[in-house]
Amino acid sequence: MKKLLSTITLLLAFLFLLTACQSKAPASAGGAESPTPLASGSETTSEEPAVEAQKILIGNSGGPRPYAYLDDDETTYIGYDYELIAAIDEVLPQYEFEIEVTEFASIFAGVDSGRYLMGVNNITKKPEREEKYLFGKEFYSYNTHGLLVRKDNADIYDVEDLGGKKVFTAGDGVLFSDVFYRTFNEQHPDNEIITVLSGADSLKTTQDLVDGVVDFALSSAVSFEISKNSFPELYEYLELRPLTPEQTKEIEDPYAWYIFPKTDEGQRLADAVDNALVELARTGKMQELSIKYFGFNMTGRNDDGTPAG
Repeated sequence: MKKLLSTITLLLAFLFLLTACQSKAPASAGGAESPTPLASGSETTSEEPAVEAQKILIGNSGGPRPYAYLDDDETTYIGYDYELIAAIDEVLPQYEFEIEVTEFASIFAGVDSGRYLMGVNNITKKPEREEKYLFGKEFYSYNTHGLLVRKDNADIYDVEDLGGKKVFTAGDGVLFSDVFYRTFNEQHPDNEIITVLSGADSLKTTQDLVDGVVDFALSSAVSFEISKNSFPELYEYLELRPLTPEQTKEIEDPYAWYIFPKTDEGQRLADAVDNALVELARTGKMQELSIKYFGFNMTGRNDDGTPAG
């Protein structure tokens, strides 16, 4: 009988200890209960909370075509600038880009005030701009220039051929072309370009070029393509003889850049956009959009994305 009671007592003690151990799970560091280990091959169903994309408001003037313009319904802006920004948006999920149309001068004022974290408008570098704004390291277009002449012109092929030749000028001394003519004449006092003052529109001055009233005009490659499509009957007689990259730079900076505020936030955004542009050029997306809107590759990059020239 004593042996039976002893056995029952030991059994009850064992059951008590087993129940006590099961009622208290071990705690992890910090006092939290340790999670139940996952069975081999099982997957957790918890998901990381989605990080909300930072909204980036961009200033743009809504022109010129084909960089930016209203579609046929005149309800939505499209163009190279808009589609390239959309492509950058796809590459950078941490940002959400939105373009706001404003006056050209207001793009810079908006960056100054902090309203815009980015300015997009075929903007070229100038010393006064570089003092105030952060330019990305990657350009997004390259607009070369050339000499617009009649196809049968056998005298003008290079900048050095312009001495003694006639060209229209607006006379205000502000346009890149007028600045170029003035600089050329200062460097060639014995063989100056003959400037003819004209206030006529581009169609009239182009007709005068065809008729031989003047000998040449300066034109960007983009402007030439646009005008050729708009006035095929006139441009049938004209051609653009391209200048070298060095000569182009003497006339006007051919590169277009995005601008950002000179802040830590602006620098982070500029770095991210630079990386996106490199990726879009490497994959050929940038070149594809250029051909779509301009009719040729004016990105300044080769097919593999490396800078041309």
